[in-house]
This record gives sequence, C-alpha cells and structure tokens, in this order.
Amino acid sequence: MSLALAHKRRVIAQGSAVAAVATAKVPYSADTALASPANARKHLKLMEDALAVDLERISGINSREQRQLLKRNELLPKYLEYVQRYRDSGLSFQNQVLVYALIWLFDTEQFEQGLELAEFAMSQGQKLPARFNRDIPTFVADAVIDWAEAEYKAGRSPEPYVSNMLPLVDGEWTLFERITARYHKQLGLLAMDSKEWGDAVASFERAEAIYDSIGVGTRLAACRKELAKAPPQGNADSPAPDQAQEHAQDQADAPPERPEGPEQEAQDPEDDPAGNGNE
Repeated sequence: MSLALAHKRRVIAQGSAVAAVATAKVPYSADTALASPANARKHLKLMEDALAVDLERISGINSREQRQLLKRNELLPKYLEYVQRYRDSGLSFQNQVLVYALIWLFDTEQFEQGLELAEFAMSQGQKLPARFNRDIPTFVADAVIDWAEAEYKAGRSPEPYVSNMLPLVDGEWTLFERITARYHKQLGLLAMDSKEWGDAVASFERAEAIYDSIGVGTRLAACRKELAKAPPQGNADSPAPDQAQEHAQDQADAPPERPEGPEQEAQDPEDDPAGNGNE
C-alpha cells in the first residue's frame, strides 16, 4: 500500500471517530437533563407534565389569596430552579414552564424578578399561552399598571414601579395606546397630590396626546390654573418688589442707631444677633 493511500485512510478513520463522538447520545439523568437538546426536550416534557398537575391544583382553589400563597411559597421555588438551569444551559426553545414562572412572578407582585425574567423571555421569543391572547410586553405592562392603580386607590404609593416602567411602556415596547396613557395618567395623579403642578400638567398632556379618551381633561384644566397662580421661578432669597419697597420705607422711618460706648445698655440675651442666648 502506498504511503499516500495509508495516510488517506487514517484521515478518514479519524474523521469518523470525531463525528461519532459528536453525535453520541448523552445518557439521560438528573445531572444531564439539560446537557443536550435531546435531553432538554425530554426533561421539558416531564416538567410540563408536573406543571399541568399544578395548574389543576390552582384552578381548584377559589380563594385568590390562597392561590397566591401556593404560587409564591411552593410553585415558584419549585419551577424557578429549573428555569435557572435552562437559562444557564444556553439552550433556546419554547418553554411553557419558564413562561408560567414569569406569569406567577407578576401575579405575586414580585416585579423586579419578574421584569428580569420577562426581558430574558422576550430575548428568546417566548410566547404566552394562547388563552392570554397577548404578548409578553403587553402582559407585563398591564399587570404593573393594574396593580399601581389599585395601590393608589387604596391610599398607597405605587412608586417607583410606575416611573421605572415608563421608558419601556413609552419608548421601548409597542403597546396599545391606552396602556401607555394609563402610566402617564397615574404619574399625573401622583404629581397633582404633591402639588407639583408643572409635572402634573406634563403627564396629563402626554396621556391625552397618546389616547385622547383617557379621561384627564378636568384635572388637566385644574392643574393649569394652579400652575398659572404659582409665582415665577427665581431666586427664593430675593424679596418681591412690594416687599423690597416696604423694607426701604421702614429703613427710612427708623431712628438713628445709638453709637456704641461704655454707657450703652447691656443686650438682653433674646436680642443677641449672634444667637448666643439660652435656647
């Protein structure tokens, strides 16, 4: 056999061995559940079967409070461990377990963790179950503003969540106009309560510009009136013109000061301009 032919056969044999290693199946186990796409899909099927059982459990509970407790205390710790392993694996496929974990985080008002997972889910093109009839940005924006409006009506501040969401709902995400306008309306109400008339006017105007039926017309008119009555911005230490004129007249009418000397009366501590009297 020629040397060239022998070399060719060795190269072919080595290539076949490498290909065999690359295509070899990784045995399925708890430790290798996400070690390959095939194992990951097998594991996902097992997780989806467990999820179906837990969804039945949830639907059998009438109390909203009890459903929230089940999701927060039992189901989220159970499924978030899998979700983190899925994220660490670098794999990407439609994953309903991840999506339900996302939904439950917002259901239980864990907004920071929910938003972080939502951004990851959107980066993978994950979709909500068909019955939700909306995409992830719409679901998240709706969930937060629904909560914020309820908190406000209950006399509690929904900040900083409304302000933090604003760059997303009015800039980054494509949403129904009414959802975005609700965020500006809520910020306008908060500014109005704090008598920050300029901020209130800006928020209400933006809400109305986005969705003219948002219902802020009366409040906007009231805030504009209050803003018109407010003194112009300037040096807070400078007296107004009338005050300055009165001060000048007082100075003219005041008797001349007595010269300091040995015969000058001792000052009362309360009149001490240095503030050294007893407090």
